[in-house]
Amino acid sequence: MDTANQEYRGFSISVTPLKDHDDLWDFEYRIVKDGLQLAQQPVGASVRSQTLGGHIAADGARLAGLEVAKIEIDNLLALGNK
Repeated sequence: MDTANQEYRGFSISVTPLKDHDDLWDFEYRIVKDGLQLAQQPVGASVRSQTLGGHIAADGARLAGLEVAKIEIDNLLALGNK
């Protein structure tokens, strides 16, 4: 799978699309700052899950994963967990 990597507000995001049920795509993402991994949860975990089914294409899942990770980073920074 092609992993998407992006820097965002001092964090590194890595998103990997994963083939799920019914030939749809979901994603797994990791957030890293200063070599410390902050999140490694596949979609479907109780804390980080999608409420609707998967994505039709891997690119859609990759983009969705980047957006979810950015929201989590914004929330971490807003709460002062830098």
